[in-house]
Amino acid sequence: MGIKELFSAIFTLLFRYRKFWRDLKEGIANDEFNVLKDYAAPVIALVQIAKFPLIGQPRPAMIFAIANFLIDIAALYLMMGGAAYLLARERSDRIKAGVVTVFCYSMTPVWIVELLYFTGSWSWLFAFLALSYALVIGKNGLAVMLDFEVAVPVNVLRNTALFVVTVNTSVFLLIRAVMRLFNF
Repeated sequence: MGIKELFSAIFTLLFRYRKFWRDLKEGIANDEFNVLKDYAAPVIALVQIAKFPLIGQPRPAMIFAIANFLIDIAALYLMMGGAAYLLARERSDRIKAGVVTVFCYSMTPVWIVELLYFTGSWSWLFAFLALSYALVIGKNGLAVMLDFEVAVPVNVLRNTALFVVTVNTSVFLLIRAVMRLFNF
């Protein structure tokens, strides 16, 4: 995925997510695309690179960006694994692929809003709004990608949302702790 396609996907996902999920469901036949490698990792890396001018000191910014990248990737894997466990007792490949795709795309607002974590006490509000929007995008994505439109398993979606909120709250606190460590 090139830069133009990456920014196009981000824009479509953030502002027209229903259209994005429908288009993605129709074009799912492309097996060459690895959503973790071709979308999630570049978006997280771009956000980390965008933090360099906000920090202003090259060496601490680089160490902070690497630590933050690892935290985000670990949280993404944790959320995908937990959601796959909660969503499918039979562990079908279709459910696993759908969960990976939904989480890699739906966490985009949270990753982008990490740029606003330097705003002091306002960072809680930005993190809450981004996480709420990510949950809306993710619920719509799960409904479209996993065909939950007819009978939405409310308990499973509620438990998955609670798990995602818990992991993202932990990630927010961990990032804030690393920020304090570097005195940002």
